[in-house]
Amino acid sequence: MSLSVANPWLKIAEQKNPPYLASCDRNIKLADFYNLHVEILPQPYLGNVISAKVICLLLNPGCARTEDNVELDCRRLQEALRDNLDPAASRLVYLDDEFDWTSGGRWLRQKVLNPLSSHGVTRDDLDRNFAVVEYFPYHSKTFDVKLDEPLESQRYGFELVRQAINNGVIILLMRGGELWHKAVPELIPYQNSGNCITPHSTRNVILSEKNLGEKNFAKIVDVLKTR
Repeated sequence: MSLSVANPWLKIAEQKNPPYLASCDRNIKLADFYNLHVEILPQPYLGNVISAKVICLLLNPGCARTEDNVELDCRRLQEALRDNLDPAASRLVYLDDEFDWTSGGRWLRQKVLNPLSSHGVTRDDLDRNFAVVEYFPYHSKTFDVKLDEPLESQRYGFELVRQAINNGVIILLMRGGELWHKAVPELIPYQNSGNCITPHSTRNVILSEKNLGEKNFAKIVDVLKTR
């Protein structure tokens, strides 16, 4: 895949110590952010964004401090998350059995796997066809950014979404709708085509029939189960 924006995250994957800031973001003032945690590896996306047939758009990776301290000490998890900074990662890291105790593992199971599995979607289906892209790549307890323009590193994620639109991927616009529309205006006409789906509730971003609507949910299930 050829994008017009270079991937700023591959060098982070090689970095051994914090702060984990993309080189293009080094001039930012941390005071412009609320509770930003750059001692944690950024998470601009999860899963194989390149080949996914369904991409979930969220706002930013959270930060539960009591859990993150334990997760930071888990070497295998940190290695897996570094590997995930390649957008062609082969799996959803947090669906691995050894990481089901993590906050990310619980989130993926509760919000994605469990409601879909009752309709025949497996973990292998999700590894193959489902990915997440965050609007903002760095961890924080709540999202409160005072910048007028997105960070330079965010532009890579926006390009991934444009590429997904060009490829006819189903987009689930689960959180940060206004921000995503401003960053990727192509989402607006794409939504009219039926391939960009918004939930009934943006607070509880569960992928369920109730939240997505029966027709949209059935469409997503069918696409996720394809090979």
